[in-house]
Amino acid sequence: MAVVREPTRQMSRQAFLRAAAGAAGALAAGTVLGPGRAAAAPNTTGWDGLSTAINGHLILPDNGQFGAAKQVFNTNYNGSTPAAVVTPTSVADVQKAMAFAAAHNLKVAPRSGGHSYIGASTANGAMVFDLRQLPGGVNFDAASGQVTVTPATSLYAIHEALAAAGRGIPTGTCPSVGAAGHALGGGLGAQSRHAGLLCDQLTSASVVLPGGQAVTASANSNPDLFWALRGGGGGNFGVTTSLTFATFATHDVDVVVHNYPQQAFAQVLVGWQNWLRTADRNSWALADSTTDAMGQHCRIMATCPAGSGASVGNAITSAVGVQPSGTENHTFNYMDLVRYLAVGNLNPAPLGYVGGSDVFTTMTPATAQGIAAAVNAFPRNAGRMLAIMHAMDGALATVAPTATAFPWRRQASLVQWYVETGDPQAATTWLNTAHQAVQQYSVGGYVNYIEANQPASRYFGPNLSKLSAVRQKFDPGRIMFSGLNF
Repeated sequence: MAVVREPTRQMSRQAFLRAAAGAAGALAAGTVLGPGRAAAAPNTTGWDGLSTAINGHLILPDNGQFGAAKQVFNTNYNGSTPAAVVTPTSVADVQKAMAFAAAHNLKVAPRSGGHSYIGASTANGAMVFDLRQLPGGVNFDAASGQVTVTPATSLYAIHEALAAAGRGIPTGTCPSVGAAGHALGGGLGAQSRHAGLLCDQLTSASVVLPGGQAVTASANSNPDLFWALRGGGGGNFGVTTSLTFATFATHDVDVVVHNYPQQAFAQVLVGWQNWLRTADRNSWALADSTTDAMGQHCRIMATCPAGSGASVGNAITSAVGVQPSGTENHTFNYMDLVRYLAVGNLNPAPLGYVGGSDVFTTMTPATAQGIAAAVNAFPRNAGRMLAIMHAMDGALATVAPTATAFPWRRQASLVQWYVETGDPQAATTWLNTAHQAVQQYSVGGYVNYIEANQPASRYFGPNLSKLSAVRQKFDPGRIMFSGLNF
């Protein structure tokens, strides 16, 4: 049986560090180079010491609970075998487990929501930190208008807690995504045109560094780490144990949906971008195309202040230059909007998916034709595919490209390529085709839609050199694992 027990005695951090360092001498550990590479595991005696030192659980591969403990949302990675799964119940647990990992040359893979496109938080040979049992939840401070959350708190839980105060934060639309993974990669979503990225609203974070030191990152404390946490990707600098965000007042909104014939998709994309160029920042829209067993269809879905839906709908039709084949119009309060954007998927079941992205400086007719060609090349038997266009203007574009680690502040849009499939090879083959179709127009990708075997420069552009320097300062041994090497 593996060790899963409550501690029988307390051990000081200093004593634990000495024990961990001593056990390291007997270990011939390798390194985790990617989701498909494994490291040697520490010896049993070392694990016993860690289990005794923490209040949370330590689950090893020979334990019956390991199969469930290592699973993430993307079922394509259910076959991965981490060295161990640690479920800390306090920051002190995180510190002790981090010290152990550093002493034993183990990679650390933090898990908040577990939605990584490449299964980064269930990596072979890594010590997974499942952060869902950290205490704290959601704490809103009415005086400051700020909210503090634990890293694995779902986006939906944050919205739900803030709704009573009439407040919100800018997030993506998938309700079960964890706060840390979303924010640390940037955090693009339906509020980005008026409130910026979620990382732009981050005011401070608590982080346990490799080796076990707990620090605060903010504009005044470890500002270089704070810079890196805002868009530098999850799991690259330490284990984040709490995050504090500024919030905004919420209001009722109109939602306008225009459906279009699939053959008009390229024209729809150009019209979508042209409308956004002059649209009020309190309005937002995505454009997407879906291919599934029922065929193909495309649309524009917009949100705008309540009462303005009719005029926004007319403006979109004028910009596209094609009459929609069908329309929908709704008025929602903020929580109803959150539920609507979640497409009724408030408790999504795990599934297999493959995805990626491309970032565009402008949406020219040629760029739009490239995206449409990629969509048309998707094989019908390879799963359900969505090509989703995200706007990157408005408030997020008022931040300088070097002010945070997120580099794409002067680009117009990005496309998210997403395939739900049990055949990741077929989906990956098509994803490569999609990248090739837009290669001459793409300037990079979005780290929250990370792909395997991609250079970090693709996600961080000109900010990579500073990010590398920050990582060298805080994680010189490259203990942290995210699927990126820099």
